[in-house]
Amino acid sequence: MEGNLFNSGFLGSKFLWWIGQVADDRTWRENQNPNKIEDPKEETPAWGYRYKVRIMGLHDQEEDYIKSDNLPWAQVMYSVWGGGLAGSRQTPGIRQGMFVFGFFLDGADQQVPVIMGVLGANAKTVVKDLKTGISGGENFVPQSGWANADRDETKVVPDEQISTKEPSPPEGGSPEGGGGSGKAVGTTEATDVIHQETVEDRKHKDVLDKRHALACPDPLHQSDTKNLATMVEELSRKIEARQRAEEDYASAVAVGLPINPMSNDIEKMIDDAAGEMSGPMKGIMNQAQQKTTHEHNLKMLLIFILALPTLKNILLLANILALKKIACKFNEIALGLPELIKGALMAAFMRKAKQPQTPAVQAANAAEGKGTSGPAPAPAPAAPAETGVDAVQVPSFTPPPIPYKSSLPNDISNGIELPSPPPKGYYQPSPICSTEELLGEVLGATINKITAAYGTASDTILSAANDGTNPDIDSEVGEEDEKVIDMSISKRNVTASLEKGTLVSGMAAAFATAVGVDKNVIGRVTRAFQQGQYGYGLETMAVLAGAVGTDEGRRRTLDNLVSQINSGDIAGGFDQSASLFGVPPGLGALAALGAGFSAVKSGDMGALTSAIQGLGGVDPSIMGAVAGAADTPTMDTNAMIEGTAAKSGVEVDIAESMNFVQTIIQMFDCDPEFECSPNDEHTLGEGGSGAKDEPNCAAIAEAADNAREIKEDEYEEVEIKNARGEVTGTRKVLKA
Repeated sequence: MEGNLFNSGFLGSKFLWWIGQVADDRTWRENQNPNKIEDPKEETPAWGYRYKVRIMGLHDQEEDYIKSDNLPWAQVMYSVWGGGLAGSRQTPGIRQGMFVFGFFLDGADQQVPVIMGVLGANAKTVVKDLKTGISGGENFVPQSGWANADRDETKVVPDEQISTKEPSPPEGGSPEGGGGSGKAVGTTEATDVIHQETVEDRKHKDVLDKRHALACPDPLHQSDTKNLATMVEELSRKIEARQRAEEDYASAVAVGLPINPMSNDIEKMIDDAAGEMSGPMKGIMNQAQQKTTHEHNLKMLLIFILALPTLKNILLLANILALKKIACKFNEIALGLPELIKGALMAAFMRKAKQPQTPAVQAANAAEGKGTSGPAPAPAPAAPAETGVDAVQVPSFTPPPIPYKSSLPNDISNGIELPSPPPKGYYQPSPICSTEELLGEVLGATINKITAAYGTASDTILSAANDGTNPDIDSEVGEEDEKVIDMSISKRNVTASLEKGTLVSGMAAAFATAVGVDKNVIGRVTRAFQQGQYGYGLETMAVLAGAVGTDEGRRRTLDNLVSQINSGDIAGGFDQSASLFGVPPGLGALAALGAGFSAVKSGDMGALTSAIQGLGGVDPSIMGAVAGAADTPTMDTNAMIEGTAAKSGVEVDIAESMNFVQTIIQMFDCDPEFECSPNDEHTLGEGGSGAKDEPNCAAIAEAADNAREIKEDEYEEVEIKNARGEVTGTRKVLKA
C-alpha cells in the first residue's frame, strides 16, 4: 500500500511501550452510566471503558504542566474471553492509582495508548496516605484505590477490604500520613493478601458463633429458663465486644463505622435483649400463674364442699371473679416485663461493676494501660524476712491498678454502669448477668403484686361464703362460736409458729436487726437455719455484717465458732460470736438466739419458749412471727417465694413454682411423648452444643427473696350486709 496515508511504523517496527499510573477516578468514572439503561448508544456517556493515564516520561509528575483531566484516554486490551460478542464480555478491574503498561496504537504520534496489563501491588507496598495528585498527594507513588473516600459518599469500602490490623503511622511522619514510610491505610490492597484477616472474617465468625436458643414444647424440659440463660450469655458477649471497640482497633472496625456513642449502642442492645427475653420470661410467669391458680382452687375446695347447695352457684360465680383477678394481675405484669427485665439487667450490671477483680486481672490490665472495674484489692502483707545463709530476698512488684470508668455518659435515663472486659488471655467465667440474678430481680419486683392478687381472690370467695351477719370473714355459714386469738408468746404459739416455719424466719430477722444487716438480704441465712445448719448461717451473717477485726482474725474466730456449734454447743457458739459483731457477750439477742436454736435442736419447747420470750424483750418484732400462730389458720400455697405474705399467711416457694407444671402432657397412656432436640442451643458454626445445666431454682428463689420489696399490707373497711340488705357492721379487707 503506497501513498501519503501509509505509515510503515504503525504496529510495526516502531512499536512503542509505556508505563503509567491511572489518574484519580473522578476524571474518568463518568465514562460509564452506573444505572440500568435501555439504549446503550444513547445513555452511555462515552466510548466504553476508557481511563485517564499519566505516562512516565511523557507527562510530568506534578499537576501544574498537564492536569489529570487533560490526560489522553487509554483503551483496554481484553483477554480472549472479553471481546463482547455473544455474551463473552468482561469488566476491567482497573482502579485509580494502579500502575499499568501498554503500547501506543498510533505509534510515534503517542495519542492512543492501549492498556495491556497491570503491575500489581504487594503486601509490602507502602501507601502512606489516602490522596491522589489532584487532592494534595503525589503522582507516580503508591496510591490507594479508595483515596478520597472520605469526601465521596459513593465510595463505600466493603468489609472484605478492611484489615483488622491497625495501620501504623509512617515512620518519620505524622499519624495523618505526612512524610516518612509505613502503612498508613487500613485496607487490603495487594495481590498477595488473600489470607489476611479482614472485617468480613470477623463478622462471619460472629454470625457462626452466635448462640440461638432452642425451645422445647415439653414443659418438663425447662426450656424457658435455659433459653434465658442463652440470651443472657449472648447479650454479655455483645456488650463485651462493644466495650473492646473502645480500646481495640480490630474490634472497632468489626463493630462497623462510623462508631456511635457507646451508651447509645449498649442501651439498644439491652432494649432488644429485654424484648427478646420477655418471651421465655412470660412462660415462666405462666408457670407461676398456674401454680397460684392451682393452689387457690385447692384451698377454696373445702368451702365448696361445706357450702349449702343453694350457695354453690354463688360461690362458683365468685370463684370465676376471683380467678379473673389473678389472671388480670398476671396479664398486667406480662405487659411490663420488658421494662422489668431492662431494669433487672442494669441492676445486675451495676452489681458486677462494683465487684472486686483478682490481682492478676488488675496487673494484666495495668500492664496494657487499661483500667479495671471494682475496688482495688488490699495490698498483700509483706512476707516475713528470711534469715540464714540460704535466705534469698525476692522482691515482688505489681503494677498499680488503673481506675475503670464504668459509668457511661449520662445521655440516657440513670446511665449504664458496666464492669471492665477481661484482659487478653483471660476469659469471663460467668456472664455479667446470671440467669438466676435476672429471674430473681423480676420475680422479686412482682411477688408483692402476685401475693396481693392471691389475697384479693381469696377474700372474694370468703366474702361470698360469709352469711352476711358474721364480721369474721374466716368463718363459713353456720359457724356460731367467735374465736379468741392468743397474741402472747406462749408455748402453744411458739410450737405452732415453729411447725409453720415462721418462727425460724423471725429469729433470722431478729438476728439481722441485732447485727445491723438489712432483712431483705438474709435469704441464705434463713435457709441455713431452717435446715439446721447453724454454723453456716452464722458464718454467712458475719460476711453480710462485715464483721470486725483483721481477715486472719475473723477467719480464725469463725472457724472456732463453727466447730463449737457443730460439736453441739450452739448456745455457747452464738454467745461467743458477739465479739465478731461488736455486741457484748452474755446478754442481748445473740445469747437468746443461741439458746433458742439449741432448744429447737433438742425439741425442748419449754426452753424454746423462754428463749423467744427473752428475745422478745430485745427485739419486739419477733412477736409478728409468734403471736396468734396457734389460732390463725395458715394457707400454705407454696407458690412463689418463701416468706409470709400479708395477713392471709400465704407462704410461697419459688423453687416449687418453677418446677410446677399443670399443663396436660398426655391425655391417654397411648399418646406419644414430646420429642425435643438433645441440644438447648445451636450455632451456625458448630451446630448443637448439647444440653445446658438445669436451672438452679434455689438460687433463683434466694435472688428473688433478696430483691423483693418488703412493705406493709394495706387494708380498707367495707360494709357487711345481711340478706335483707341492711348494714350490720364493717370488716377490714386487703386492698387490691
